[in-house]
Amino acid sequence: MAATKLDVEEAKIAAKLDAEDAKDAARQEVEAVTAANKLDVKAAMAVAKTDVDEAMLAAKKDVEEAKVAARQEVERAMAATKREISNAMVAAQTDVEEAKIAAKKDVEEAKVAARDEIAAAMAATKLDVEDAKIAAKLDAEDAKDAARQEVEAVTAANKLAVKAAMAVAKNDVEEAKVAASEQIARAMAAIKRDANLARCAAKTDVEKAKSAAKTDVEEAKDAARQKAEEAKEAARQEAEEAKIAAKLDGEEAKVAARKDVEEAQVAARDEVEAAMAAAQIREARLAAREDNPERRLRRQVSLSAGLPPGKKYHYFLSHKKDHSTLGRQPESLAMAIHDSQVLEGFVGFFDVDDLKTISTEQVAEDVESSCALVVVLHDETCASSWCQFEWQAAQLAGIPCLCIVDANHACRRTVLEQVKACNPYLMKHQWVSYIDSYRHDASTQITDWLHEHATQD
Repeated sequence: MAATKLDVEEAKIAAKLDAEDAKDAARQEVEAVTAANKLDVKAAMAVAKTDVDEAMLAAKKDVEEAKVAARQEVERAMAATKREISNAMVAAQTDVEEAKIAAKKDVEEAKVAARDEIAAAMAATKLDVEDAKIAAKLDAEDAKDAARQEVEAVTAANKLAVKAAMAVAKNDVEEAKVAASEQIARAMAAIKRDANLARCAAKTDVEKAKSAAKTDVEEAKDAARQKAEEAKEAARQEAEEAKIAAKLDGEEAKVAARKDVEEAQVAARDEVEAAMAAAQIREARLAAREDNPERRLRRQVSLSAGLPPGKKYHYFLSHKKDHSTLGRQPESLAMAIHDSQVLEGFVGFFDVDDLKTISTEQVAEDVESSCALVVVLHDETCASSWCQFEWQAAQLAGIPCLCIVDANHACRRTVLEQVKACNPYLMKHQWVSYIDSYRHDASTQITDWLHEHATQD
């Protein structure tokens, strides 16, 4: 009855813990929903702020591009104007140079022609004098006078011709200079007009660009402001909806938790009643076994001789020796289970050196040489690569597995989920919960299971 009362107390404690866990889960879910809603509101405000910043940057960029384009257009107009002025000045200077060269050439040609005419006149005069001397000596003076007069007349004519040619050349040069000056003045005036027109056009384009950019900025601000208001309103509505949903979820969670607690209490009550009945039956069996040592001796002898062909062990004990917080306690539990079954006459494989001097091939061979696999579990057993290898070897060999949960230090449900995800093969047979106050009962269950699955009929 004391054990039954203890079971009832443990069941009540477990039910109370389950109720607390349900309340904590509901509270955590409400907090998670509230936190998610806050994050959504913050995200919406951040997106709206980002849109406003992007609109401002885009407007600023458009203004800068308009300024750059206007500046480039003005620079191109000024450059074109400068090129036209330079070309006009070069053309005018070229015309002046050509006029000077033509005038100089005309003067040179006039000088050459005058010199030729003088030489020809002098030659003709000399011939006439010689002829006159040969023809008549008396007419020499007359010929000299005539020749002198003729020479003077030719010289005077030549001088006049040279002066006239120089005057004509000078007039041509002056006219060329005047024409070049007028052309330069017209070109400068045209250039000045074009520059003024270009400046006015550029100024107008800049004003238009500024006005358009300002309009775009205002429109972008209005649109961004409207989007921000819409986003705030949507976020506010979503927050309200989320609060209402969270409140409803909280109420539903409370109702579900209350229902789970009631179900857990009913289940705990049923389990307590079943445990009381089973405990009474097992205590009777255990008393019968302990009161009959002769029967135990016969059983041990039959077990030693009852190994199936090709088998060396009734069971292979799979366990993880150490724990992050419990230390070597799991090894002590496995040793106690092993010792209890050895006393019952079973032959089991139990590693005593932490698998430091054994290979995977040897472990697989020992598992295959066993009739069954007894697995001692806590909440860190599934992290052991050796244990996983032993379970896989048992599955490949088709060896039945019995799982024993250290219920004093681990949650049976947690370990069950871990094993289910790691290797579902271990879920085939009913598990045994090992509790210190019911260790004899657990040992009896293990013994009965081994007699059913690890002995030769």
